[in-house]
Amino acid sequence: MKKMFLLLMLSAVLFSCSKDADDTPSGLRDFGITLRVDANYQNSQFVKSWYAFLSDQDGNILDSGELQAGQSLTLYTIGDPSDVYDLSYVYNSYYDFNDEETYTINTYSNIDAGEYNICPRLAFESTNDEIYLNLTKIGYPGEVTSSTAGVGTIGPENGGYYNYRGNLTGSPTSDFYISFNNPNEQFDRYFWRKDVTEGSVFNIDYTTLPEIQNTVNVQSPSNTIFGYGVEGLINGDINNVHHSIREGNYPNGVSSLSIPVPTNVFDSFYFRLGFGNNSFQFFRVQHSAIIPASVASPNLSFIVNNQSPANFNMTTNGEGTTYDVIFRGSNANETVFVAHRIYGEVAPEIAFSKENLRINIQQTYPDLTGFETLPLGSVSLTYYNTLSNSYKDILKNRIEGKVNIIPLNMYYEGVSKQFD
Repeated sequence: MKKMFLLLMLSAVLFSCSKDADDTPSGLRDFGITLRVDANYQNSQFVKSWYAFLSDQDGNILDSGELQAGQSLTLYTIGDPSDVYDLSYVYNSYYDFNDEETYTINTYSNIDAGEYNICPRLAFESTNDEIYLNLTKIGYPGEVTSSTAGVGTIGPENGGYYNYRGNLTGSPTSDFYISFNNPNEQFDRYFWRKDVTEGSVFNIDYTTLPEIQNTVNVQSPSNTIFGYGVEGLINGDINNVHHSIREGNYPNGVSSLSIPVPTNVFDSFYFRLGFGNNSFQFFRVQHSAIIPASVASPNLSFIVNNQSPANFNMTTNGEGTTYDVIFRGSNANETVFVAHRIYGEVAPEIAFSKENLRINIQQTYPDLTGFETLPLGSVSLTYYNTLSNSYKDILKNRIEGKVNIIPLNMYYEGVSKQFD
């Protein structure tokens, strides 16, 4: 009897081990993704947590976990070979200066299995204690014209003074560019230094700085609102600093721009612009050796037929790569805000239902129990020529945080509309 009992126990153990070794039931497939977060990745100081969720097309959560710098997270499931899966990032942030809690859900549709290496990202610093410029003879009131972040104090003494302090993008050294305007002079002047060390102090006679006599003129299509930004880049810069040269916003529109740009400083430029009318807004970001003399409206358009996140539907025209649909809302006293952003591949007709997904994700967060549905906030279509214009290439770059890295002589552009 004892021998029979031992044989039965041994048989059970062997059967159990044999079943574990059989990884996947017949006819099904393993599906897994590994998210590797770079050790130098820095979220905003306001982000409390960052989670990832793997889900199916019915919105069921299949696996989830927290993402942290320098660590890897693997999400795994077993399903039919034809099953399609989504990945969602959820950022929970708290802004103590106005007592607001935000939950941002970014859903990436139809992802591929495999590894994703989330690139390093430097958090924005606002300590304003890494570089100091004490300018005299700048006139009164002098001003910064390059939109470089920082703070300053001004006064009429010493021919007009401007004491600027700000941050460096890289650490412990970084290149630094900033331009100023003397109200009594025709041209702006700029300060440019390579490899500035944190804590550096420069005492400068403003009249010794080089003038920006070069002006780039840009023509725009007809519009009722316009905004732009120009950034300069240096080849081989290990910090990949985008130096702000100029930006402007025109709430009533503009037909042309005159942009002061220094010569013999930067190797290439990022040119960002948005323009449109009361209905649709167009945008374009390009990386080129020169700033273009004119811009045109992208050949993209769409019509939203159903705004519900449970049965969203729209039709599109033109050559697009990705769509970006945002649903958003807040609680009654506007202290908790939720946004669900859905990325997917453009097609002539786009239809999806992501309401169940959002509701299932919300169960992880007690603050969100009262959000039954979210109204449509905005929709955009984007065309990329930055890689192969492949949705899967762009999606991988977006998951890894690289979508805004544009190779030289390439661009992306699109159209958007706000609904809330």
